[in-house]
Amino acid sequence: MAAMIIAVPTAEACGPFFPVIPTPKFFTSKTDGNDVKSFERSENLQLWQQLTSPKIPAADISKVLYDYEDYDPESDPDNLFIAYICNTNDCEIEQFLFTAKELERKRKEVASPWYYPESRYGTTGEFTDIIESCKAYKGSRLKDRYALQLVRALFAARDYAGCVESYDKCFRDFPDSNLLKRMAMKYVAGCWSRLGYTDKANKFFAKAGDFKSIVHANAVAYMAERNPDCPELMAHIQHCSTDSARFCAIKPVAQSVLRSGKTHYRGDWEFYLAYEAGEFHSDYVTASRHIARALQSSFSSADFRDNARAYRMKVDAALGQRGSLLPDLQWIEAKIDVTSEDATEWNRMLQNIVYMNWIPTLWHKQDYATAILLCSYADNFFAEKQRHTYWPFDDTWRPVPETQLMSITLEEMRNSGVYENTIDYCNASFRLMNSLTSSKLIDVKHAIAADTPLYRHLRLHARTDASYLDEIIGTLALRDGCYGRAAVYLSRVPLKYLSTLNVYKKGCLNVNPFCAFPGHWHDFDSIASPLRAKYHFACRMLHYLEMMQHGKTPDERGMARLKYAIARRNSFEDCWALTQYWRGCHTSLFMPALDAGGSDTLRTFPELYDYEMSVDYEATEAAFNREVKAAMAMLTTRAARAEAEYMLFNLKTVVARYPETPTGRAVKQSCDRWHQWL
Repeated sequence: MAAMIIAVPTAEACGPFFPVIPTPKFFTSKTDGNDVKSFERSENLQLWQQLTSPKIPAADISKVLYDYEDYDPESDPDNLFIAYICNTNDCEIEQFLFTAKELERKRKEVASPWYYPESRYGTTGEFTDIIESCKAYKGSRLKDRYALQLVRALFAARDYAGCVESYDKCFRDFPDSNLLKRMAMKYVAGCWSRLGYTDKANKFFAKAGDFKSIVHANAVAYMAERNPDCPELMAHIQHCSTDSARFCAIKPVAQSVLRSGKTHYRGDWEFYLAYEAGEFHSDYVTASRHIARALQSSFSSADFRDNARAYRMKVDAALGQRGSLLPDLQWIEAKIDVTSEDATEWNRMLQNIVYMNWIPTLWHKQDYATAILLCSYADNFFAEKQRHTYWPFDDTWRPVPETQLMSITLEEMRNSGVYENTIDYCNASFRLMNSLTSSKLIDVKHAIAADTPLYRHLRLHARTDASYLDEIIGTLALRDGCYGRAAVYLSRVPLKYLSTLNVYKKGCLNVNPFCAFPGHWHDFDSIASPLRAKYHFACRMLHYLEMMQHGKTPDERGMARLKYAIARRNSFEDCWALTQYWRGCHTSLFMPALDAGGSDTLRTFPELYDYEMSVDYEATEAAFNREVKAAMAMLTTRAARAEAEYMLFNLKTVVARYPETPTGRAVKQSCDRWHQWL
């Protein structure tokens, strides 16, 4: 039985709906989908820090370079980049910034649809001073930066021949890895493109790392052949990872890159092959081979390597390889740090690995103990670190004012008799336990106490307290019809603990299951509180089982059999809270998670137990009809038959067939218009 589930906040029926299982991206990094400008900007800021001071925040440099239209030392006295230039009297940088800002102003002016050239020479004259200023620079410190400005100015002036010539001359001595040279390459590529030389333009775009500007039938293959380490290329591939057709089509390219040996980042491309095999073909053996190679190779970024390791956890889970499970869990725990902006996403990864891969693998091997313990660990690890918003309702079920909105810890929720526990009674591990029989859950309870390194670690965050497990076992035993077992386990649960459960807080057990249409427990041993309702139900069912075997008269044995049959059926229907934790209109208390399409978890994963969707429904109904018929056949006196018909709410039959019996007289005397409601 492969069960996969997820605990998420309840969603309204009209949507939008949370996914059944968290669906984080594994083949991704912080630069996923970024364009070449984003990469250039980031690298440029780092180069400016190297040129000036690493103490200057990149944000301050970015403001001066990209946000301010003009360079004005007095405009932002708190900016450390400006402070550095002023305090060091760095006139060389200051003059460069004046030139660069003037060029940007001119470029915007020329690009405006309202622009009209002042000179008969068109736009060329607008940039003459800037071009001459860039050519006049004789220093070495900002040589590449002035060279880039010269190329940009010539391109803006539409002097394409001069642009190409200046690039060749000014950047001759700079390596292709130089950022400013790569940025200048794009303008040279633009020149060739405008002159109609697409092939030449593509070559320069490829060298510059400008993947999106390449015009080619297979731009990915073209770029990978010429510049496989282009950041924009891998960012594009990451962005395609949610599109199976586009992503899988890249496989031959990745294989070619790895064969060629041109890439410095083999880890990126091996990770691609692992993800393509595992995610889209469920070939986890192949995925395992590639992800192992990936983690032995270099990656383009540390966070991409981290995601690759997380994906290896997913592959190991699918294959049931537990060798590195404990160290991997400890590693990913460090990522789920409340001070990290990525904490939530890393927790989603952890839950995806557990719910999507470990649970089906372990369930298939019938290793229920590890499955439930690991699942409970994933349910609770991050939830224990968070505070949970609670919006109390008044006696009329209307929400109180927002000023009374409260934020409580999971521990406070568990121990309180006031706050509803919406975590432990709808999460994944709870749903898993409810798909077992009571005997199997007892085995799980004993097994998870094993003193192994993995189990000791999981128990730090999994919920394994006896009260929680015993109450569930007792409830499952009621569902299984094992009333002796139910009585034993339910008797162990403290009243204080029972008072914290939602089924008791909402009065779901304040009904009598021993008549056809349950009412209040008015005749149930004078119970003062419904807290022990499940336990007393188990005891009463044991009593009827005893009477069915050893009653003194046929009427006693028949009535016991009838009451047992009625109560058994009611414990799944009107008195559902005896054997279940959610049902029908009451699902708002224990709402199963909804998927993106609006269907509930049970339809998505039918292995999970739910009475209405299980074989128990038809079996219970058939057993009820069979037992009622057999019980009625056992009754020998008219008085007993009348009482039995009354218990089945067949009032018309009682009055019509047994009017002289005490039950018949009681029905007629109970209302002077009894004939209207028969």
